[in-house]
Amino acid sequence: MADVLGQSIFDYPFIEILNFAEINLLRIRELWQQKKINPNIRICTCPSYREIKADKKIYRIGFYPVAANPFHWAHFLIGLSVMAEFKLDKVIFIIAGFDSRKPALAPAVIRHGMGKEVLKIFAPLFGYSSIAMGSNCDGESNLFRILDLNHDQKIEAFYIAGGDHYHRINPKNNLPDTIQKLENNIITRRGNNSFNQVNAVFIARGKIERKVNTFLPVYFLPAMPFEASSTMIREALQTEHKKEVLALLPFTAYELIKKFDLYSPYPHYIEPVYKNSGLSTNSAFGQL
Repeated sequence: MADVLGQSIFDYPFIEILNFAEINLLRIRELWQQKKINPNIRICTCPSYREIKADKKIYRIGFYPVAANPFHWAHFLIGLSVMAEFKLDKVIFIIAGFDSRKPALAPAVIRHGMGKEVLKIFAPLFGYSSIAMGSNCDGESNLFRILDLNHDQKIEAFYIAGGDHYHRINPKNNLPDTIQKLENNIITRRGNNSFNQVNAVFIARGKIERKVNTFLPVYFLPAMPFEASSTMIREALQTEHKKEVLALLPFTAYELIKKFDLYSPYPHYIEPVYKNSGLSTNSAFGQL
């Protein structure tokens, strides 16, 4: 992306991305070499997976629900940071399905296909889940849907969310938020041994003003050293202004966005893109 933007990898934010990634990758490599983690573990992450034989070891896995509309470097750096900090075997990215409340959300098949390709860069540290395809289930529910698929495997789960979801009730819409949703799922599954422990990890900006009373183990990690959001990237793709924001986009994602004319001011999305190219959705991105 530095070449695309005519910049140096030593310019902002490339150097911040590089340094942050390198620090955490070195920590992860050390943990792996010391056999404190095993990124090669496998679990079922969608209903169509063949059953995977359970291991006696308790897997420590991060679950990161994202819209991936599109992915950006902060997503991946957070994944690496959580993996290194909590000695996780793997981080599974749960890409969201459809959400009628978000009109700017690209069709799920596009986001899942593109996200799956980008995540290959980080294999085997990161994994992909298609559990949300065809549904509007929230991230908290999808976490437990995956745990239910792996009922014979002991898993210590680390649910990753933004600090703005550190609530029992979301003050913006007065509906249950992450703490309440996780607790509700745990309570309804009492007696089910499909998981060992569920922890909540929040990526916080600044000081947490109020502590939420909960039986969940709750942890906080600082936000990235640069501002990043999918909205910023979509806006940069739709205008000639602020093109420097595209530095936050992995080059693999950028290539796919350009190839299929995604996030343009007049998005074609599936029909014209695939009709004109002669490709089906599955052949364009691989089987989901």
